[in-house]
Amino acid sequence: MRPDVLGLSPGTRLAVVSPHLDDAVLSLGATIARAARAGVPVVVATALACDPESAAETKGWDARAGFATEGEAARARREEDAAACAVLGATPVWLPFGSVDYERHGDETDVAAAVVQAIADAEAVMLPGTPLSHPDHDWLVRALLARGFSYRRVGFYAEQPYSARSTVSHDVAHWLGAPLELEQASASMRDLLAKRRALRCYRSQLPLLALGGSGLLNLERHLYSEARAGGEAFAWLPAGAPTGRP
Repeated sequence: MRPDVLGLSPGTRLAVVSPHLDDAVLSLGATIARAARAGVPVVVATALACDPESAAETKGWDARAGFATEGEAARARREEDAAACAVLGATPVWLPFGSVDYERHGDETDVAAAVVQAIADAEAVMLPGTPLSHPDHDWLVRALLARGFSYRRVGFYAEQPYSARSTVSHDVAHWLGAPLELEQASASMRDLLAKRRALRCYRSQLPLLALGGSGLLNLERHLYSEARAGGEAFAWLPAGAPTGRP
């Protein structure tokens, strides 16, 4: 194993911002596992983890998953996320803001401020970067970039399974003024197997993501197609590059 992960030295505190309760693990699960094993403390901060106390009726995604209320979905999905993060050696942090199917429980400023506060101890931060095809992902990144960041390192990751399936790239280049130069994150078989185990924790989500099925065959197919599409990938901004959108 190299002495660093993602170019980060052991002990560097890394925060991976996840729009929903699975996005970070879907996109960077093997990298998170590798970082944690190499002594890089990792926090997975989910911004739109929904309100576990809400009695709002589900619609859209959570309704298809079989949940009756926002609160029920939030509680169950947080349990899944906690189990997945435990497999990878990461610490989960959940914020009670709603996804696109619910009341947001705050505006862009509220959500961005809460995320910044939740990851205040981080020295390096990874945000969703491409393709940002989900409206929640695009909305969240816009909100965060509007504030700018003062962390030592700021980077962006390719979103899975979206990147593996999408032929159209809509990413943060428009706001940054330069294209994302993604590079593939290296991962051992041990880390890839950890990602597989972590993804299996999201029992309510795998069928909706078309990753379920008998023997989780579709999950294996997804991991294969992900690898063919470049695998887990990321790009760090150059030191001193502006992170606030104009």
